[in-house]
Amino acid sequence: MILFIAFLSPMFYATAVLIESLLSNYTFKHQTTMIFYISMMNCVFLPLLLLFGMPTFPPQEVWGYYLILSLIDVGYLYPYYSAMKVIDTSIVSALFALGQVIVPILSYFILRDVLSLHQYIGFMIIIMASIALSIKGNKIPKLNRAFYYMLLSSFMLSSRIIFVKLVIKEEGNWVNLVFYPNLISGILPLGLLFITKYRKDIVKHFPPYLHKCPLFALNEFMYFWAVTTETYGVSKLSPVISAAIERMEPIFLLAISGFLLYAFNIKLKEKITARILLKKLFCFVLMILGVILVV
Repeated sequence: MILFIAFLSPMFYATAVLIESLLSNYTFKHQTTMIFYISMMNCVFLPLLLLFGMPTFPPQEVWGYYLILSLIDVGYLYPYYSAMKVIDTSIVSALFALGQVIVPILSYFILRDVLSLHQYIGFMIIIMASIALSIKGNKIPKLNRAFYYMLLSSFMLSSRIIFVKLVIKEEGNWVNLVFYPNLISGILPLGLLFITKYRKDIVKHFPPYLHKCPLFALNEFMYFWAVTTETYGVSKLSPVISAAIERMEPIFLLAISGFLLYAFNIKLKEKITARILLKKLFCFVLMILGVILVV
């Protein structure tokens, strides 16, 4: 049951990524404006946490971790949205594996989490397959800008997994790890209003935001369930196993993209030609093999 819940997370994340791709590429020109409006709904679905438990007032020593988690939740979005404007959405999703090479390292030195040899091999297969997706054309290793954007973004998110596990060990209430970071990260982007050029662009795009508010709400609903299932999974599993499961996201993403294109003619920033599809499917098969070895 724990593995089933953990595998729900990449499915929810994939849906949220597709919605964010539509909003980022076709609604807002500047990433800061997108970050501001996407963060406004961070607190809307928090009452749903009451279905799983009651948030408690955390001990003083973990507040620093909550602030770090909140800064990561906001900070990773800038390079992430920048990458979305450069390459296909499924490749952006796959490149989240780049920074996860540090997960087993941090997990070993900070949490003393030791895995078997085949688990480490599986994890490296996932990383290499993800990097292969970012190679431009047939020339190796000519990498585009998205590689470096996602390197920064994925390093931040990979560190987040370790901080989540540290807080779990300190206080044990995984509900708090969804509630407080979401609450704080919904407040932090308000600081953009104090910078003139960002404030002007935010005000300018308020009418488009109102027009697409239901889409923002749907995105946050999916993101809420993604974070909730991921946090529960991390609280019960090794960080490396959790990170490997999350790499199933681009497979869900490509499947949903293909369905939307052929069933409803909804075009996303996703190239689905026979040659590109074959390359992606080959890399995804390798990633599935890696996940099987790790899990």
